[in-house]
Amino acid sequence: MVGIKNVRFAFIIIIVIIGLYFLLKVSDIISPFIVGAIMAYLLSPAVKWLQRKGLRRKGAVAVIFIWISFLIAFIVFFVLPLIYLEISKLAAVLPDRLQVINNYLETLKSNYSQAGLPGEVNRLIDQQLLRGQDLLINWLENILQNLPSILVSIGLLILSPILAIYFLLDWPQITKTIINLVPVRVRGEWLRLLQEIDYLIQRYIQGNILDALIVGLLIGLGVKICGMEYALLIGVICGVTNLIPYFGPVLGAIPSVLLALGKSPVMSLKVLLVIVIVQQLDSNFINPYLMSNKLGLHPLWVVFALLAGGEIGGILGMLIAIPLAAVLKIILSHIFYYLVFPRELKTNKN
Repeated sequence: MVGIKNVRFAFIIIIVIIGLYFLLKVSDIISPFIVGAIMAYLLSPAVKWLQRKGLRRKGAVAVIFIWISFLIAFIVFFVLPLIYLEISKLAAVLPDRLQVINNYLETLKSNYSQAGLPGEVNRLIDQQLLRGQDLLINWLENILQNLPSILVSIGLLILSPILAIYFLLDWPQITKTIINLVPVRVRGEWLRLLQEIDYLIQRYIQGNILDALIVGLLIGLGVKICGMEYALLIGVICGVTNLIPYFGPVLGAIPSVLLALGKSPVMSLKVLLVIVIVQQLDSNFINPYLMSNKLGLHPLWVVFALLAGGEIGGILGMLIAIPLAAVLKIILSHIFYYLVFPRELKTNKN
C-alpha cells in the first residue's frame, strides 16, 4: 500500500512539473485562457442564479453570453474610441502641458530662493524639486504611453469571453474533476477550504469591480462638470487605480491633478476637490455597502502585500496582491489548525 501511495505521489509530481513546463512554453498564448477561466469563475454565480429561476444551464449561459456580447460591443465601439480620441488630443498638447508644469515648479523655486534660507538648504530643496519634477513628469508620460498598449491588449483578449462560455458550460464537471484528484480521506477538508476561499474571494472581487466602476464614473462626471478636458481618461485612471487599497486613490489622483495643472492651478484644485469628495463618499458609504464581507486581513499585512505585489509585478501585482494574501491567510490557517490540533479534536469539531 505504501508503495502504491509513493508511485501515485511521484506520478502527480511529474504531471505537475510537465504541466508547469508546458505552461511556460506557451505563456505567450495562455493569457486568453487564464482571463476566460477567471471570467467564468466570476460569472458562475450569475449562471447558478439563472438556473434557480428555471433556466437550464445552457440557457443560462446563453443569457450571460448575450449580456457579455452587448457589453463588449459597447466598450469596443463606444468607450475605446472615445478614450483613444482623448489620448490622441492629449499627446498633441502634452509637451506644452509639461512645460506649464515645469514653469510652476520654476516659480516655486524662485519664491523659496528669495526667502533668505541658507545656501545649503536651498541646494537641498533644488535637488529634491528636480527629483520630484523628473519623477512626476516621467510618471505622467509613462501612464499616457502605456495606456494605449493596455487597451490594445484588452482588445486582443476578445477571445477570452468566448473561452469563458466554454468554461461556464463545463464548470460543474471541471470543479468535480479537480476535487476528484484529491484523495478521498482529505476530500472533505479540501472542499471546506475551497468553499471558504470561493466565498471570500468572489465577493471581494465582484464588490471591488463594482466599486471601481462607480468611483470612476462619479469622478469622470465630476471633472466633466467642472469643465476639465479628458474627463473619460481621468475617470478610467481613477477607477482602475481605485482597485488598489490605500494607495490607489493617490495613484489615480496624481496624474489626474497633473493633467489639470497643465491647464490651470484653479482647475487642478477643482479636480483634486472632486477626487477627494468622491473618495470620501466611497470610503464612508459606497465601499462599506458593497464590501460587507471583509477579508479579515490586518492593515499591516495589507500594506506589506501591496508593497510586495508592486515590487514584483508593478500595478498588476498590486491589483492581485490582496486576493492572493487572503487566499494565503486561509490556507495557512487551515494548515495551522490541522497541524496543531489532534485529529480527534478535528473530527469532533467538524
